[in-house]
Amino acid sequence: MADVIFIQENYLKEISAINDNVDFKTLKPTIIMCQDIYLQQVLGTPLFNDLKTKITNDPTLASNPNEKTLIDNYISKYLAWVIKMEATLEFKFRYSNIGVVVKSGENNAAAETSDLKMLMDGCRIKSEKYSELLTNYLKMNTAIFPKYYEYTTTGLVPSNNNFFKGLYVRDIEDDLDNLHNQRLTGC
Repeated sequence: MADVIFIQENYLKEISAINDNVDFKTLKPTIIMCQDIYLQQVLGTPLFNDLKTKITNDPTLASNPNEKTLIDNYISKYLAWVIKMEATLEFKFRYSNIGVVVKSGENNAAAETSDLKMLMDGCRIKSEKYSELLTNYLKMNTAIFPKYYEYTTTGLVPSNNNFFKGLYVRDIEDDLDNLHNQRLTGC
């Protein structure tokens, strides 16, 4: 199935505060990835593919008002924040024939990577909240969207967990220092 864009360019830029001068062609790979990975996980493959088919057949969704409401009021808002989160590093770094470069404009200073992480975390939190609203809407409207609960063996089932809990990663250097200190002190 061909790639279908669930979010309009002007809406994405308006709601996410992505500057109007950002070329939509630059964002398109990130949008497609966010839809394929994040959105499909929330919707499940059957509903995701059903919406793609309906958009392909009728881009305005005039003959599918329920799907238009779902996309306009829930999916687009969710996608805007996921796309902004994922595109943040794309805005800072560019792949070129000389390698990966940091973009820098005239009279602009590139943001620190720690600042980007903070921005990405904020976008992730917003996307999780919109994902929760989207999931709750679908659960309340299963009669309208029966594909939401359709079982699949070839794709994803909808995720009921819309929050990333984070990972605890032990600091190996601290563990080695503690082990070394224990050996020195005999404790």
